[in-house]
Amino acid sequence: MNLNDMAQQGAPGAAEDPAAGTSGGKTPATAEQQAQFDMLLGRARTIMGESAEEWKAAMQIDPARAAVKMGTQTLRFLAQQSEKAGQPVDPMVLLHAGIQLVKDIAGIANDTGLLPDSQIEPFLQQVMQESMAEYMRMDAEEGLMPPPEHLQQRQRAGAGRQPKAPGSQGMALAHKARQEGMQ
Repeated sequence: MNLNDMAQQGAPGAAEDPAAGTSGGKTPATAEQQAQFDMLLGRARTIMGESAEEWKAAMQIDPARAAVKMGTQTLRFLAQQSEKAGQPVDPMVLLHAGIQLVKDIAGIANDTGLLPDSQIEPFLQQVMQESMAEYMRMDAEEGLMPPPEHLQQRQRAGAGRQPKAPGSQGMALAHKARQEGMQ
């Protein structure tokens, strides 16, 4: 069974629909987002397929760590290449592609006996959390964002201050989020 078959059948590797957005399916993806998602996921699957022996061997040692390392490095590499080409990846597309790639990896690990059915959900949660943290750590290491310690210091320094009232655009976004059930 290939990755596309798993996505079609709704197995642990079921396709994540970027049209679902973050508001429970109320915000459909644009045609551009869908095209980015399809291209990004297709390229990630190709790269993962080309190095399948390497990451399958790593998964036999520590499935979660291997999934975090290979998935994060692959998606980050593709996102950086797109940005260098002047076509940055929409952050929501990157997130949805990452979710789908993790599901694909979980499906393969399950099919090969490395991940029992009972461990699929905890595996997905662990790998997604660690992947996002790893992505942010790598960005901080390269100076693309402040390191987590700096953010924590800024939060502590601002703990006694009242937050600024959101401007009209912020209020409109907050209102829209409430309408869509995000809050």
